[in-house]
Amino acid sequence: MTKAALRPPRMKAVKWFGPRDMRMVEVETAVPKPHEALVRVESVGVCGSDLHYYEEGRIGDTAITEPLILGHECAGVVEEVGAEADRSLVGRRVAVEPSIPCLKCEWCRMGHYNVCRDLFFPGLPPHDGVLREYVAVHAEFCFPVPESMRPAVAATIEPVAVAVHTVELAHIKPGETAAILGLGPIGLLTAQVAKLSGIGYLFGTDLLDYRAEAGKKCGVDYSFNAHTQDTVETILRETNGRGVDVAFDTARSSETPALACKVARPAGRCVFTGISGADNDPIPVNVARRKELTVQWCRRFRHDFPRAIALVASGKIDVDLLLTHSFSLEQTQDAFELVSRAQDNVLKAAIEL
Repeated sequence: MTKAALRPPRMKAVKWFGPRDMRMVEVETAVPKPHEALVRVESVGVCGSDLHYYEEGRIGDTAITEPLILGHECAGVVEEVGAEADRSLVGRRVAVEPSIPCLKCEWCRMGHYNVCRDLFFPGLPPHDGVLREYVAVHAEFCFPVPESMRPAVAATIEPVAVAVHTVELAHIKPGETAAILGLGPIGLLTAQVAKLSGIGYLFGTDLLDYRAEAGKKCGVDYSFNAHTQDTVETILRETNGRGVDVAFDTARSSETPALACKVARPAGRCVFTGISGADNDPIPVNVARRKELTVQWCRRFRHDFPRAIALVASGKIDVDLLLTHSFSLEQTQDAFELVSRAQDNVLKAAIEL
């Protein structure tokens, strides 16, 4: 019996039908194209960008116009491959890099495939995501992980890759200081990567006490709640008015990019990774200009999955600290509600199939 014969004709999936309205449905099982692998999904992480679609049905001018399967942080086992794909993938657990570029345009040829204009990204309208039993993906973007790596951990390779790219854009020098504004999963992972990269002293802020506390477990030296302590006053006071060498914005807020500019030292660097959901966020141009700041936006990742896997597999990055909740596919709505409302001290919720 061939692998194709084992493929079920239909599968379970969860679709978004409207703000805070997700339902279990049955859809046709994807058939892999010659260059694709069919992955039996084992785990899907709930991401902050998913929450914008869940809550509002849009990120800026990108809106959902019809029922859509959300989700892009994915790990699973390769069940079948197309004729042109690597057959050694069959039977392997893989972390799936979700952003699939065209591989032909100028930006792809330059190595900046993460800004490809013809990029396929699951869960980004109009493309269905990975909250389903099977997904067909480009086989070259399936990265085998150690067999000992749990599915939920493997699914977290995607946000680890975001953190790796965030930190590499900062060009950190050993012993420098940094601040992370927003200690959700991306901020907590960025803290761990920044410490590994040589940051000497790290500030961290969040609007939730339990996330500020989690920051301390991830390498943050001075972690505080920005509701009760003013971010700019606190960091400038603690640095004797100097500011930090690098300010990372990893929050889902329109306010944090400006705060990052204000806490960065003169001639410092800012890296903006968080997605507020707005088309336009205010930037204090006079502050940035007078300081001659280097301002860098982060667009997901590029060529970072192998390093992210190695960091997690070696134990140098601890994602188990973040994986606080697990749900079944049938409980997807509950998972999104929990994360959306920041209930029960949730950091990272995994949908496990």
